This record gives sequence, structure tokens and C-alpha cells, in this order.
Amino acid sequence: MKRIATIAIIVFLVHLGAASALDYTQLNAVKLMRSEKRFDDAIHKLEAMAAQTADADENFHYLDLAIEIASGSLKNAERALALADKVKDPARRDYANLRVLSEFKRYDEALARVRDKKIDEWPVRCRGSAHGILADIYRLRGDDGAAQEHRLKAIASPGAEIVVRGNAATDAAQLYLKQGDTRKAEDMFRQALAISPANYAWRNSSVIALSRLLIKNQHPKEAVKLFEDMDFSKVENTNARGQLLEASARALLAAGKKIKAIEAFDALLQSGIPDAWNDRINKELDQMAEEF
Repeated sequence: MKRIATIAIIVFLVHLGAASALDYTQLNAVKLMRSEKRFDDAIHKLEAMAAQTADADENFHYLDLAIEIASGSLKNAERALALADKVKDPARRDYANLRVLSEFKRYDEALARVRDKKIDEWPVRCRGSAHGILADIYRLRGDDGAAQEHRLKAIASPGAEIVVRGNAATDAAQLYLKQGDTRKAEDMFRQALAISPANYAWRNSSVIALSRLLIKNQHPKEAVKLFEDMDFSKVENTNARGQLLEASARALLAAGKKIKAIEAFDALLQSGIPDAWNDRINKELDQMAEEF
């Protein structure tokens, strides 16, 4: 459930930046405590800050961070749940419990917690994240229909974070592809790419999958266009950069641009990929050289 934890952290950070009344002096003190591994002290301070505010957003911000410490640093599910139950707003409280239960793989309890809840009336960022969490739970349980339903709701949730919508769109497209609905898959991959131009992992996956789909459907020139404005040097992850370079090379090759394809393959070989991958590409280049 690493993705769920990541989504939850991003939700907190977005909330943190959006709230102007937060006590940043005290939050900096909490940050110092965390760096010193004084996790209990940090949680106690955040609990006190949450108890002193009448603002629902501030109350949730402080407790959300305390929950993150209890879950991530202390690995203590019961303490995290106890903190979640202190959230004053009912909808945010339900979300906090859903997040913790999901993170600790207590899926039955997580689903029970939100059964009959009006998730689409929750605060916007909690709403989108909740649908993303539920989509992951149902995916892990093999319920593709329910997972897809929540992905589509996450995508459509106004104000949902980029990473939530991007992951949901990419996963939804992959399911359509698995089901053989290439038209819906292509449309959904394009929706994913439209969410953000940044080098998110989900976006890179969508670019690669869409390029393969376009090549398969005899549209290699469109596949080539996906990579035309891409700056591969900005992709910090070596594996992701290599996968994008290879996908670009294969699109060029399918479009009949052999020289440019070889140049892309050569860039791939210079990108620091593992030896086995390097050997595979070199063999293909040797075969291409024989065919010229």
C-alpha cells in the first residue's frame, strides 16, 4: 500500500500550504522533534495544537501529521487510529480512519468504516484521496469493477491532487487495455497525460503504454509525437529514463525513422541501464546493422 501512504502524505502537504492560520512556529518545533526522533513529544505537541483550535481544517492538519508520525515512524496502528478519532469534523475523521486502516492492510475494517458514508460530500481533497484509496483496496481484492468505479470518481473529483487523479487515470486506462477496450484505453491514457506535463511515475507509464498502443494500432507517427518535446535528461530515475528512451526508439523505428531510432537506442545505452538490458539492446542493434 505504498501508494496509499504517498497519497496521504501529499494530501497533508497540500492542506498545509493552503491553510494560512497554521502555527508554523510550533510546526517547526515538531519538525525538529521528528529529526531528533522524539516522536512521542512531536505527537503530544500536535495533539495539544489540535485541541486548542476551533477551525476544522487546522484541527485536521495537526492530527493528520500526528497520524503520519504514529503510522510511519512508530508503526503503531492503534495509536494512529486513536489520533484519527480525535479529528473534530466527522467527514475528515472518517477519511483519517480509512487512511490508517488501509495503510495497515485492515481492509475489511476500512470498507466498513466508509460503508454508507457520503464520500462525494467530503472536503474535496479528502474525497479524491478516499476514492483513490478505495480503488487500491478493491484492486488488491480482485474486484475490477469496484476499483474502476472509484478510479473514475477520483479523476472527476474537483480539487483532487494531481498524483491522485494521475494514478487513477493511468490505472483506469490499463484496466480498459486489459479488457480489450482499446478506444477507452487510449482516451484514458490521453486524459492522464493532460493532467500534468511533469515527470510523474504514472505519467511516464501512460506515455509508454500509449505509445505501444498507437504502434499496435498502426499509428506510429502519433507515437513519435508523444516524445518530441520530452527532455529525457530531466527524468532522474535511471530505469524510468531508460524505459522512455526505449519506447521513443521503438516509436521511431515503427515510423520508419531508422537513423533517429538508432540514435535513441544509443542514448539509451549511454543512460546507465543494467548490463542485461544493455546486452539486449546491443544485440538488436547488431541485427539492425546486418539488415541495413
